[in-house]
Amino acid sequence: MAWRIGLTDPLDEEGLALLREDPEVEIVEARSPSPEALRELVQTCDALIVRSGARLDAGVLEQAERLRVIARAGIGVDNIDLEAATRRGILVMNTPGASTIAVAEHTFALLLALLRKIPSAWLSLREGRWERGWFVGVQLAGKTMGLLGLGRIGTEVARRARAFEMHVIAFDPYIPEERATALQIELVPDLDELYARADILSLHVPLTRETYHLIDRRAFEKMKPGVYLINTARGAVIDEEALLEALNTGRVAGAALDTFSEEPPRSPILQALIAHERVVAVPHLGGSTQEAQRLISRQIVQQLLDALRGRDFRNVVNLPFPEGVDYRTLAPFMRLAEVIGRLQMQLIRGRIHRVEIDVRGEELRAVLRPLGVALLKGLLTPILGDEVTFVNAPMLARERGIQIVEAAQSILGAYAQAVACRVLSTQENRLMVGALFAGEPRIVQVDDFPMEALPRGAVLVMRSRDVPGVIGRVGTLLGQHGINIAEWRLGRDRPGGTALSFINLDTPAPSTILDALRSMPEIEDVRQAFLPETLA
Repeated sequence: MAWRIGLTDPLDEEGLALLREDPEVEIVEARSPSPEALRELVQTCDALIVRSGARLDAGVLEQAERLRVIARAGIGVDNIDLEAATRRGILVMNTPGASTIAVAEHTFALLLALLRKIPSAWLSLREGRWERGWFVGVQLAGKTMGLLGLGRIGTEVARRARAFEMHVIAFDPYIPEERATALQIELVPDLDELYARADILSLHVPLTRETYHLIDRRAFEKMKPGVYLINTARGAVIDEEALLEALNTGRVAGAALDTFSEEPPRSPILQALIAHERVVAVPHLGGSTQEAQRLISRQIVQQLLDALRGRDFRNVVNLPFPEGVDYRTLAPFMRLAEVIGRLQMQLIRGRIHRVEIDVRGEELRAVLRPLGVALLKGLLTPILGDEVTFVNAPMLARERGIQIVEAAQSILGAYAQAVACRVLSTQENRLMVGALFAGEPRIVQVDDFPMEALPRGAVLVMRSRDVPGVIGRVGTLLGQHGINIAEWRLGRDRPGGTALSFINLDTPAPSTILDALRSMPEIEDVRQAFLPETLA
């Protein structure tokens, strides 16, 4: 019986030819399908190849009677409900890395167009004017290129910057010093130094809670006057209103923008940015090369066919059923390990170099390896976003100098079944233990503090002196700013000693509230983490 594969968007001819040549494949094309047509595809196909336009939410996936694979031709999978897909046993895959070279080259195309004023000079000449004096540019040689993010694309941009005789500095707390040194890149210790030294700042980070509006008014104030900004990452990494102000004041000499927080850009702020005389803007063309589209098409088709035949599950962003293990039994522990990793990455200070995992229970020891992968996926997702999968998490961890090992000595307490993780960084070590309560993840120990905390939503993790009045003062401060406490769990080392609070909030606390909490004399430290309400 042939596999029915639905296409919601065009593929490059090479990818399409791979499908057509396969005798076991029947192609169903429905370009830009209506909601009704999309539901019909979901009902009648074994696999779908989609781009960002097809929205596969839980309601649509309820119709998935035979669907086995959703293949996203691109990186982002925010248009696919991963939890709903996983619950129905549907694999979801993407193609990270296929457009790396295209985006790196595009970064330099935008940079050169901006610094040499090519678009405005071309328009002037096209209109019959010869105005060379208006278009004196800036050269790259001798300038300092600052990279925010040193993943695959950032690394390729760095290599090209070196070819232009630029000095390259980068901030990426998850990249080991040795790797940067081998690439002749100077790692800087913090964002402030990156901002202060960069003549040109190029953004190469995924869009996560931590990077949303990372480049804001305060960031612009810290930047070198006359800096040039290049964004081929995600539009919402920049506070675009703050960028417009910085351009108008001259703090930013020019900006080249490939992406926007709203696409197509319609808001007055975005329209003003696009029309600005010192802005070069294009409609999200980073991966739009013939070569990249061919590679994406070939890669997604080959991945899809391999998955359908059970040969390989590379770039799967949700978990395939481990061979010989009942996924329904294992899945809650996978979620537990992943949420522990997410918490660890958001709470730890310094660069992580070692992760130790320990489990209690013979059933869990038999699946220690997939639990370790889930832990790494959780650890890396806050910094890398959709790029991380259960397949590539170990490789991405190795690239960042993170070693995961089974703990040499038991680090668990008295739980029949539990997962423990100790993270060692350049600044501190942290232990976290989790267990399942009625099938749901709970954090039962942080360092030496026992507790029973719900790892869900916005969370404050607060270390304080165990003295009267702390809970009242913290609750009053949050209440005065309209922040409701959903749960408050507390552990302490001894009466009158140190207490650790795990506070679930209905809404995140802004940085001003965190600063106010840190200023209280009884509070030693407070950090905020963001966890999904559910995990796929």
